[in-house]
Amino acid sequence: GKSRGTKPARPSGRVPEGQPPPNYNDQTPKFSLHFLCRDFDVQALSAERQAAFAKTLQKLSALKWVELITAGRHGQGMEHIPAAQIKPAIPQSFQDQDKVTVFRYDGLLPKAGVRVNDVYHVLFIEPEFNLLYDHE
Repeated sequence: GKSRGTKPARPSGRVPEGQPPPNYNDQTPKFSLHFLCRDFDVQALSAERQAAFAKTLQKLSALKWVELITAGRHGQGMEHIPAAQIKPAIPQSFQDQDKVTVFRYDGLLPKAGVRVNDVYHVLFIEPEFNLLYDHE
């Protein structure tokens, strides 16, 4: 019989089946300010606190999520607080969340938001203590 050549190679560029999902804890955080709430946004902060917020984002961006998870909650680490403790309304997109993730940005002043995969959506930057939630 006539030779029909070789079988064509499988198309490349496809993701192999059964590929495990990426480990987002091994990635650096991406910060989104899209859902920041009025009165708890960058404009609501003093110039010194605006600078502290920017410096904190830069510092946190240099670390992986796994490092932020294991750091102390009052250092570069984070803590979770029940969403019900947040005084202002949580944006519609995140109302299904039962907790928010808090990082400190200026001393112990917090910024609070929601993590989705490797993205941290900053929802609130507390300009003064106890406006966002009651600190113990």
